[in-house]
Amino acid sequence: MPAQVEHFRWRQQITAARDCDEDLDLEADAVVIGSGAGGAAAAYELASRGLAVVIVEEGDYYDRSHFSGRLTEVVPKLYRAFGSNCATGNALIPVPVGRNVGGTTTINSGTCMRTPAAVREHWRARGLGDFSDAALAPWFEQVEAMLKVQPADPRHVGPIGDIIDQGAAALGFEARHPLRRNAEGCDGQGLCQFGCPTDAKQSTNVSYIPRALERGAFLFTGFRATRLERDGGRVTGVRARGRDGQGGTVRLRVRSRAVVVAMGTFFTPLFLRRQGIRNRHLGRHLTLHPAGVVNALFPDRDLANSRTIPQGFGVADLADQGLMFEGGTIPLAGHGLLSNLNGRDWVRFTESYPHTAYFGFMIRDTSEGRVRPGPHRDWPLIRYHLNRHDFRLFLRGVDTLARMYFAAGAREVLVPGPEGITRLKDLHQLEAFLRRPLKPRHFLITAYHPLGTARLGRDADDGVCDAEHRVFGQPGLYVMDGAAVPSSLGANPQVTIMTLAGRAAARLADRLQDPQGRKGQTGETRP
Repeated sequence: MPAQVEHFRWRQQITAARDCDEDLDLEADAVVIGSGAGGAAAAYELASRGLAVVIVEEGDYYDRSHFSGRLTEVVPKLYRAFGSNCATGNALIPVPVGRNVGGTTTINSGTCMRTPAAVREHWRARGLGDFSDAALAPWFEQVEAMLKVQPADPRHVGPIGDIIDQGAAALGFEARHPLRRNAEGCDGQGLCQFGCPTDAKQSTNVSYIPRALERGAFLFTGFRATRLERDGGRVTGVRARGRDGQGGTVRLRVRSRAVVVAMGTFFTPLFLRRQGIRNRHLGRHLTLHPAGVVNALFPDRDLANSRTIPQGFGVADLADQGLMFEGGTIPLAGHGLLSNLNGRDWVRFTESYPHTAYFGFMIRDTSEGRVRPGPHRDWPLIRYHLNRHDFRLFLRGVDTLARMYFAAGAREVLVPGPEGITRLKDLHQLEAFLRRPLKPRHFLITAYHPLGTARLGRDADDGVCDAEHRVFGQPGLYVMDGAAVPSSLGANPQVTIMTLAGRAAARLADRLQDPQGRKGQTGETRP
């Protein structure tokens, strides 16, 4: 924990609900609900163009002094529902999301990838707009400059990078590389998913939000948006409420010319539905990038798992087929808690942590799920069924990663599942294991990239928003977050979300500054 944390002038632009002693009534050009990848990028773009911007965030603001690395402290602060959100179907798939200034960017691993060209071409072919290299390159570059994107430092990737590099090379893979990350100056503490204690990781609480506030935006934390305001058929603002310092209710009203909803893929569609918006695509088309993990034992090697970043190396040879290999090392606490062992077996497994290799893969899913209201606002009902095509791809990921480990000299390969760990000594045992009548429920499947529940579409029969991110039939209302992404990516999505949101916000700024539509008619708006 740092001995001293800087106090910047932009911090004066932050108002917490607990510090309010009366209700607030404000006016702005635009109000943005949410401060994650999409909301922060949109707020920055709008504020940079001279508009009055208010950001409403349900979570609290934390700086690096709060990121102690102690899970019992940081998980309740940074994660929604203590990280317990899960998709249910033919497997139980945890999908943790953030609730804080910065949203899930505060608790992700920092990996930064551009939207694959093939995916963008698919969007263009569906009639969703121009997603060509020429159209998006300036926006990608702006996002990458803001996040200080650069290849992971091999020193902080650690021995797991060498193991996977060796194993993948032995199998003939060529696209082996350090992952690009948003963590200039990283010192390798490996706490990326629990708030970076040095501010090296440029999550939006460190990058976009401070710059939006420097440009005049105001941030209100601890306020949950409850209702859209309307004048006739037009959306004209939002109401929110929070808890004051005495435990009472404090209300916030923001009247604005535009409302940008960026509450995340799970919560944006639920909020819109509560506002009476009816569209058959709302809450549907959920994709997750289902991810698998395979471990291996290297008894004679110290893998420095507690002294390296969780995700810093990748193998992309099969990315065009929907399979991307990326690191996935977890803290010691997670190593023990996820083992499903007890007694001496648990002790031996936990003691093997320094010698246990962690690596994973994610798939570009063709499966689609749905989000509906659940028993509590923090626990929506998330349904997702992994289809046969995707499960075959998942099994290929398990097989390929296990072979990488064996080629790199692993003593034993471990395939974790909800009911225990399958231990494999050689390729013959691997092949016998994969011949079993396996189902998705037999594997430990996780997901970190929910997308698509308020997707862009050609019209209201194809999606929830148009190419400008305007909600169909709802003048003044926009969606700029992962919910608007039209399909699964096969790449970590934060750069895509920021790029689409920044581009859409720039076009919104043009319309707000020139309601007659004279700007932006000659070509692509540039950053």
